[in-house]
Amino acid sequence: MNKKTIITALLAVVAMAGLAQTNEIFFRTDSAVIIGKIVGLEAEAMPKQVSVEWNNVLTNIPKDNMVDIAADGSFTCRMQLQHPVLNTLKFSENERVQYYLVPGETLQMELAQDADGHWSCDYCSGSSARRVERLLKENLDFTSEYRMMLADKSDLKRHTAICDSLIRATLDKVNALADSKQFTTYERQLAQTMATSMICAGFFFRHGSLMREDLMRALSDSTFKAELCAPEYYAPLKYLPLKDPILFVPYCYSRLVGCLSKTPVCALASSFLYYAQEQQLLRQAMNHMTGDEDNLLTQMAMMQDLPRGLTTAKEAYEHRLQALADTTLTAEDRAEWEKAFVPLDTVRHRALDGFTQPELRKEAERLYAVTFDESFTYPVPEGDGKALFERIIKPYRGKFVLIDFWAMWCGPCKQAIEKSRDLRQSLKDNPDIQLIFIAQEDNPETNETYKQYVAENLLGADCYPVSRKELDQLSELLQFGGIPHYVTVSPDGQLLRNSLNYFTNNHELFLQRLNEMKERLSGI
Repeated sequence: MNKKTIITALLAVVAMAGLAQTNEIFFRTDSAVIIGKIVGLEAEAMPKQVSVEWNNVLTNIPKDNMVDIAADGSFTCRMQLQHPVLNTLKFSENERVQYYLVPGETLQMELAQDADGHWSCDYCSGSSARRVERLLKENLDFTSEYRMMLADKSDLKRHTAICDSLIRATLDKVNALADSKQFTTYERQLAQTMATSMICAGFFFRHGSLMREDLMRALSDSTFKAELCAPEYYAPLKYLPLKDPILFVPYCYSRLVGCLSKTPVCALASSFLYYAQEQQLLRQAMNHMTGDEDNLLTQMAMMQDLPRGLTTAKEAYEHRLQALADTTLTAEDRAEWEKAFVPLDTVRHRALDGFTQPELRKEAERLYAVTFDESFTYPVPEGDGKALFERIIKPYRGKFVLIDFWAMWCGPCKQAIEKSRDLRQSLKDNPDIQLIFIAQEDNPETNETYKQYVAENLLGADCYPVSRKELDQLSELLQFGGIPHYVTVSPDGQLLRNSLNYFTNNHELFLQRLNEMKERLSGI
């Protein structure tokens, strides 16, 4: 190890203590406000809107709000934050300004644009942004390094070595900049985290794509699986602050964790969706991959997978109960369903064990409680997708509404739609039930494949195409992590804990469950 590398490593270690020295509470949910003013521009040159972006690591669903800019250049954006964020105001694809904001704070900023179209910003006194102002004014962007990793076509061993070399070279540049601009320890740490997160994101995206074709082989070949998931192919993670929540502050984290989920270790663990068993498989895989026990990245990876795992576990319980209620079930099949039963305390242990950070543990327990809540109905929660959801269901008041969330790229979604054709046909004139289909489809008017599929398989049903962003908002609102997903709404607009679905094509059994719901609601 040369002298420069040793110095870089020591600086990184010193930086890792930055946030801890502040004694701040990292996870804290509160509202926050940005009040901006653009100066020095004529009215005709004034931008009409600005996109304010932020992130929530608990859900890993990126947030953005398109904010109108008044004629005098002023704008205001309100948001709900769960932790400090370093993110961007975007005027166009190449015109961005970074900001830093913590929950409960109001950030006032004054922006100006030079003759070349570059933006600069002054942050008013009293805000946390002043604490990292030197870093923010550099407007650091490591997209080119991210793309370098995507473009590299080497084999995995060489690709890993190139990533390691690029991270070390980039950290040298970051530390040289930090020295010249007299960054604080916290600013230096943030800059290091941004750089390593973006490069690792590119590395793991390429890593996942290199290995995706071999995942099926890994499911049956344990030797090959061990090779595929060898820790040396995850070595770049050593440059990340795995035990420090500062990892989650920069916008780069969302891209990192999204790419990490596609790697063989995470993809193989998540393929076992059985009563939350995948949570512990993912935990074991991440600990093996990072060489560390339940660090924050491992816990956050588990958090991203938790809503889907819990939903699948709950649906498995519902599926079992529906199957056992089927009077045509053979004794042998009934015995198999009973044999597959897993007690709820086992599911809870699998889902929650490994969450040691207090706020993450609290959120995990909340998700578990909400998923397995025994109450029959609950109101549509508050959230970005509430207005859209209520607009969709409003015309059907007075009926039970079964909503199927699906997409053309989702094989299981289309399989369920096609297998349920006879059941849906038998229900089309039932006055008590309305089936609607919400598809993630960005181009419903021009996508001929989508239009043909709807015409051939949904038989005139009510269909609502939504954008990727809108589906993300709905999934966060309704707490589901993947599709297909089914939601049932009561005649008075309440959400039902136990949804009707297409697990069976048995018309009589479906009507039996519908009648049970009607009776229970009338009792309430």
